[in-house]
Amino acid sequence: MRSSVSGARSTGGAPATNPAIFLANAPCTLAFSREVDHFTDMLDWSQCPAVERIPGKVSGAWLFKNTRVPVKALFENIEGGATVQEFLEWFPGVASEQVEAVLDHAQRSLEAA
Repeated sequence: MRSSVSGARSTGGAPATNPAIFLANAPCTLAFSREVDHFTDMLDWSQCPAVERIPGKVSGAWLFKNTRVPVKALFENIEGGATVQEFLEWFPGVASEQVEAVLDHAQRSLEAA
């Protein structure tokens, strides 16, 4: 299965249209878990249909819907150099459509800021 979102990096120029590339090349590069926590906390995840927050489930963190995988795990893995395809292999309960929706939501939120 090949996702339409890849972990490839852009070589510069205009902002990338692929959300993974956009985030990988964002001027304020995410660095380690502290910054990822801040980044994921500052977005309004309630507007993203691919995620859910259930009190008492994984300490109330935003999770990929119907999983126990925190949204921040995606950004931590991308920051660590993983591709989206690798993330999907490591977290088989997460669908590529969910990752794409999360990355699209993050990109739209960053562009609106």
